Amino acid sequence: MIPEIIFNPPPRNLQLADGAVHVFCAALDPPPSRLEYFETILSADERARAARFVFAQDRNRFLAGRGMLREILGRLLHADPAQPVFAYGQHGKPRLAGPVDGRFLHFNLAHSDTLAVYIVSGQGSVGIDVERVRPVREAEAIMSQFFSARENAEWRALPPARRMEAFFAYWIRKEALWKAVGGSLASRSGSVMTDSIHSGFSLHLLTPVVGYQAAAAIKGAHAPNCWGWPAR
Repeated sequence: MIPEIIFNPPPRNLQLADGAVHVFCAALDPPPSRLEYFETILSADERARAARFVFAQDRNRFLAGRGMLREILGRLLHADPAQPVFAYGQHGKPRLAGPVDGRFLHFNLAHSDTLAVYIVSGQGSVGIDVERVRPVREAEAIMSQFFSARENAEWRALPPARRMEAFFAYWIRKEALWKAVGGSLASRSGSVMTDSIHSGFSLHLLTPVVGYQAAAAIKGAHAPNCWGWPAR
């Protein structure tokens, strides 16, 4: 099922003004014509990576995710979507290998099922995460491993009917923050504060689609502008 994104499409003249941060949400199951186009703008290594997927659905979602990332960056950089060259950090986080026509952007992306989210800033490091809210049997064990005593106490004080949604809100905010600083929560344990600002980052909880939660971590206190990227 194609997710119904709550945010409006971005304007054609969208810019990254000083301090602005944009979040884009997109469906990962576009029509075949879009997938064919995405293949033409992906790099050779991205096409090779797509070809290694065993299942067509996984391959197509990778093509869509990277293709729309290139469309977004191309729009904001005023460049051909095929032009950006990516480099990768220790945990596989993509970044621009260098300026594009003298411009440089910070960005991050995530996906869950059929939904992708992207965050772009012209000035500072950013991170984003998204999850479909669903039952997780190991939620209590995960809370104990990755979250502080204070966070665990807050979570257990909630009514049982609210705990699963709260579990994902805790997780995605922490994951977005780790991604903003170049890491991954899945490879770490211990406490990371989830207050509104931590180590110079502000954390923003978003609802791009009913049944999904997303979180953005932004260097500074700027709130993101949120848009739905067209899948067709």
